[in-house]
Amino acid sequence: MLDQAHIVVFLVTVITTVLTVMLHYEAFILFGRIVGQSKLSHRRRMLLLIFGLLLVHIVAIWGFGISAWWLVEINHAGELTGYDGLSFLDFIFMSAVTYTTLGYGDMIPLGPIRFLYGTQALVGLVLITWSASYAFLEMQRNWNKRG
Repeated sequence: MLDQAHIVVFLVTVITTVLTVMLHYEAFILFGRIVGQSKLSHRRRMLLLIFGLLLVHIVAIWGFGISAWWLVEINHAGELTGYDGLSFLDFIFMSAVTYTTLGYGDMIPLGPIRFLYGTQALVGLVLITWSASYAFLEMQRNWNKRG
């Protein structure tokens, strides 16, 4: 039977995932306009695209990190083990490690919060792949439009 902590983690995970995917989708629309229609030089358009994609991923990492911090520290929906006295930035670090599927293994989620981190790894893998595909297509489409 699911208790309240599991339900809260599930809902926060779904909300964070939906917001993260929508952020990427809207960013792709914006970047498509910038890269395809901007009067900026080719070099600046491509660099803007790459730095923009990195920024969107950083925002996503922080979104999941804030969600995890809120679930663990405020709602007591699990814990992170591995260090004594975790700080807020430790949750951001754990989020980055999970999102990128790097998985150092120095921190381990316990309890209902595991659902958030498991889902985040899948979301990160899909969104990083989506961004790489998008960047490749934009570069392929615009590489010869140098100016």
